Amino acid sequence: MEKKVIYYENRKREKPVKEFIHKIDDKTRAKVLARLKFLGEHWDEMGRPLADYIGDKLYELRIQFSQNKIRIIYAFMFKNYIVLLHGFMKTTAKIPKNDRLKAKKRMIDFEIQYNEGRLKI
Repeated sequence: MEKKVIYYENRKREKPVKEFIHKIDDKTRAKVLARLKFLGEHWDEMGRPLADYIGDKLYELRIQFSQNKIRIIYAFMFKNYIVLLHGFMKTTAKIPKNDRLKAKKRMIDFEIQYNEGRLKI
């Protein structure tokens, strides 16, 4: 069963992951978008090295292209959705706590917005 991949949107109508993807070069962006499509279609088959569970109901999509190590943190939410919460270029061995915290806060905010009926998904 396919899941719908959606971008987290904050209260200012900004989509941080979409903005992150827009800023990377064309070849890398194409690979990222293809991997996101694959994630929606094959989410139940995804494991290392393509994706990994990182705790707190969060997962990372792992994309390497040339020297770029891109990570997109996402969560499975409300049965049919994969919500893209945070994207960044990985430069250290572990995911920095700040990046994990951003994703966690966005996941909580997404739940609040959903429960308040402010999301059109």
